[in-house]
Amino acid sequence: MKTFFLKKLLASKIHGRVRGGFRLTKSLTREMSSVPIQIDGYPSLYVDLRSLDEHSVSLYLANPLPQIPHEPFFTEIFHRIVKASDTVFDVGANLGLHTLTFSKVAREVISFEPNPSLVPNLRKTVANLPNTRLLEICLSDRDGTVDFHISNWDHMLGSLANWSGQPTTTVSVPARSIDSLIEEGLIPMPQVLKVDVEGAEMMVFRGADKLFSGDDAPRTVIFEELNTASRKLGISDGAPADYLKEKGYFLYLIEDDQFTALPDVRPEAANLIAIKRSYIDLLDGFSLA
Repeated sequence: MKTFFLKKLLASKIHGRVRGGFRLTKSLTREMSSVPIQIDGYPSLYVDLRSLDEHSVSLYLANPLPQIPHEPFFTEIFHRIVKASDTVFDVGANLGLHTLTFSKVAREVISFEPNPSLVPNLRKTVANLPNTRLLEICLSDRDGTVDFHISNWDHMLGSLANWSGQPTTTVSVPARSIDSLIEEGLIPMPQVLKVDVEGAEMMVFRGADKLFSGDDAPRTVIFEELNTASRKLGISDGAPADYLKEKGYFLYLIEDDQFTALPDVRPEAANLIAIKRSYIDLLDGFSLA
């Protein structure tokens, strides 16, 4: 009964139908710091409802879910490009939705997430995935500590770049490079990378230059280009894509559930896939424009 009542209140709050509903909803969600979301075929995903961020609340209102709800085309891509023998890095794991998908198709998954607002529930999610590890660090181009900015309005939004225009809380988090982690034997070499770090993608790639320059470079990289955020870090527009081109990757824009040859002019926020020439056949069956 309590769960049903909370769902109705959250739905009403989102649609603005409860007068004074914020205070009542906030009270009810005080204990809702770790709520399991059931997705058919997967262990539970845990979310924090206390901040009332729209994405977590929408997952809760739809609970239980018949499938992974976030960017279903990406789920299809991951099932196609990841092999059963692969190690996959989920860089910027956030709630862990893509981590869940990777855990089904890969031999090993390593999720990276430095956001302290997300880590407690991500730990619980990953604890039920026997082939998955969580590293609570920020991947960057150097080892040390970095300032990490978390939106006060949406705790899922965290970045090295304070770019959103929203009020933020800044915390210090540990930073490591992929190359140094590999050299120290703390992580294996990955075959697939998913990188979504709100504009700091180039810093992740620079910190993996030895990996990308070697014979065992990842065959596929899926990443976000967010120029609005990258500029705040002094990174030029399109730099991550240009870097991967120089390393011998073919790049496509992921748009409208198809792959498009990478245009010179792209949206401020774009999802891209980079793939080595010898593995282009992995995209067979997808619409290429």
